[in-house]
Amino acid sequence: MVSALALAGLTFTACGDDDGGGSSASLEGKWYFSKTGTAVGGQEAFIDYDHEEGCEKDYVEFVEGGVYRDVSHWSDCETDIETDTWSRSGNTITVGTGADAISGTISKLTGSELRISTTEEMGGQNFNSITVFTRE
Repeated sequence: MVSALALAGLTFTACGDDDGGGSSASLEGKWYFSKTGTAVGGQEAFIDYDHEEGCEKDYVEFVEGGVYRDVSHWSDCETDIETDTWSRSGNTITVGTGADAISGTISKLTGSELRISTTEEMGGQNFNSITVFTRE
């Protein structure tokens, strides 16, 4: 669930990107998965998101009024839609409520690109993850 925020239970951390939470671009709308990556020692590395061939692209949608949709397509082009709530405070975005809420940092937001950064602890080490979305 909530693949838009790159896996449940992750804690997101701020980045110093100047296109973050202070941007005048709107978060509301449909954002297509574009790339996933990591940041280690200030170096970012990405791979393209693998959409199902022949199907509509997977996306997330932030709807006015706090409705969030995560839309995935399977190999037979069957559509799976998960719905939740979302809110934004500065450059922090939260999907869900209570113990199931997932928060992340908007490290870049322009009219055509959204980057959400995460930090996950695994085996006593922190790993930085980045999900890149584009708007068509």
